[in-house]
Amino acid sequence: MKRIVFVCSGNICRSPMAAAITNNKLKSRQEPAAIISCGTLNIMHRPAAKEAIQAMAEHDIDIESHRSQGVSVGLLRMADFVVVMAPKHERFILESAPELAPKIVRIWEYAQAPLDEIADPVNQDLPAFRACRDLLEESIDSWLNSII
Repeated sequence: MKRIVFVCSGNICRSPMAAAITNNKLKSRQEPAAIISCGTLNIMHRPAAKEAIQAMAEHDIDIESHRSQGVSVGLLRMADFVVVMAPKHERFILESAPELAPKIVRIWEYAQAPLDEIADPVNQDLPAFRACRDLLEESIDSWLNSII
């Protein structure tokens, strides 16, 4: 079973969407996995952004029960893959636990177009969340194809 942790800033937009997308894709491939998400800002118990919930619902993925949590180095150590949304998330992790470097996946590197990060749609409109969702789906598909 693969253990995957998705990391973004607040754990209310990108990482919960990415975790749900990955969970959906791995279930359809009948690949067992334990997938969670967390954020470097240590925001606790907040629901996903309403636009994230709506964008995901448009693809029949429910993230309404999501509640945010902060990064735990212990949790990251147990993961097979630590998937980050931006270079600042990688830096945050490596400052606390440099030994995690081999586990880090820069998901934006799997997008079709060259990117520097998966941009945060927080405080933007629904089209920004749809664009983020679509970019995550594309990148996650490519990444999963490289590891499965």
